[in-house]
Amino acid sequence: MKFHETLVELLLKTYEVNSGWTEEKKLREALRRLDVAVYKQSNGNEVLVSSKQLYEHARAFEAEQARKRGK
Repeated sequence: MKFHETLVELLLKTYEVNSGWTEEKKLREALRRLDVAVYKQSNGNEVLVSSKQLYEHARAFEAEQARKRGK
């Protein structure tokens, strides 16, 4: 299983913001709080993604589908 590109970017941003503290305590805590989920792409590949981003995209998709049905 691989990281999705968006998760790689989130991990890099998390490191950039939280590194440099004694014993990397802030970074360790930020990584512990990071919630990931498995996402199955349309081609069948499973990748790890941010649960928060997955939820946000799913809500946006559902809202768009509801809007289309309402037309």
